[in-house]
Amino acid sequence: MKRKFLTLVLLMFTVAAFAQQESKRGPYLTNGIGDNWFISVGGGANLYFGEWDDRMPFGERIRPAIDISVGKWVTPTVGFRLQYAGLSAAGTVYGDHPYTAAGDQTNMWSDEKFNVMNLHADALWNISNAIGGYKADRIWDLVPFAGFGWGRSSNISSWNGTKVANNEFVTNVGLLNKFRISEAFDINLEYRHMFVNQVFDGVALGSRWESMASATIGVTYKFMRRDFERYVKVEPADYTPYNNRIADLEKQIAAKDANAKKIADELAVEKSKKVQVVQPKTEYVIQPLAVFFQIGKAELSDKEIINLGYAAEQIKKSGKKFKIQGSADSKTGTRNFNQVLSEKRAKRVYDVLVNKFGVSPDQLEVIAKGQDNEPFDKAPLNRVVILED
Repeated sequence: MKRKFLTLVLLMFTVAAFAQQESKRGPYLTNGIGDNWFISVGGGANLYFGEWDDRMPFGERIRPAIDISVGKWVTPTVGFRLQYAGLSAAGTVYGDHPYTAAGDQTNMWSDEKFNVMNLHADALWNISNAIGGYKADRIWDLVPFAGFGWGRSSNISSWNGTKVANNEFVTNVGLLNKFRISEAFDINLEYRHMFVNQVFDGVALGSRWESMASATIGVTYKFMRRDFERYVKVEPADYTPYNNRIADLEKQIAAKDANAKKIADELAVEKSKKVQVVQPKTEYVIQPLAVFFQIGKAELSDKEIINLGYAAEQIKKSGKKFKIQGSADSKTGTRNFNQVLSEKRAKRVYDVLVNKFGVSPDQLEVIAKGQDNEPFDKAPLNRVVILED
């Protein structure tokens, strides 16, 4: 039996190591404390191994089991959980015993049944992700675990009808097989072995340790957020071409201002000649302005705020309506996250223009493009807000 079990475990490890494809390797970002939590419930059977339990027919030793778990994956490979497991166990004792069905059975073999509770914490290791690489939609994951906690056996005494209980330190090891049925739900097949002091069943004889094997099947619900993102080294963007373009635009605006002043002076001269006054009509042309952001951020640098200040004066003078179009790069973040991020960036530019530089809200329109509108061919440049009429 042991040889077959070891062969099955070896087969599972081999499949996990070599049969997975299209997996992602490398370091992953650690999600927030509220991400990657799960809850599991299951039911199955317990089999207790005491001093003389082999005297009881095997089928009668099998007792019902339940388990309830709450846990979290810290990385795709490492997680932890708290689990309540147990329900009942059965075995055989010699002589009178509090857990037997009737008292005063000295020098006789008796069956005993008692309630079992195993409250413990486990460390989880997803060996499929560790060896085969992380794959969010993998159908089967093999997860060995080990932990420790508190065990309690109890029953109504056959001697005097009072409740009798034993509390002991327990250790647990086992294998958890996770089968993915959807993004939110898994089916679990779990084998768990609990090791405990030999007095746990109330019989202080024989070897120092006793144990209980449990096999359960259950279901797991995974709370949002459920996946992990790889760490991506962000290369600094070269803003030199855009700074040069901004400088050229500023020169053009200054030239237009100078030309407008010249026209105003000429009109003043003409007015002094007491001729018909022709009011100058000055048209302000503002080229599209690109405002850039850091990855995952919606905060403006001092340099970008200064550039917006120049643009704000021209917007107020022009009287035209301008679009503030926010974007995010599709290489990082989810579609929903990027939609919200682009809106925050556009609103940040709107806030600076209106509240800091006094632009009328009626001249501005906020548009959030998310990752669907990438104006440039490099991801860092698409973390941008475009200001244009």
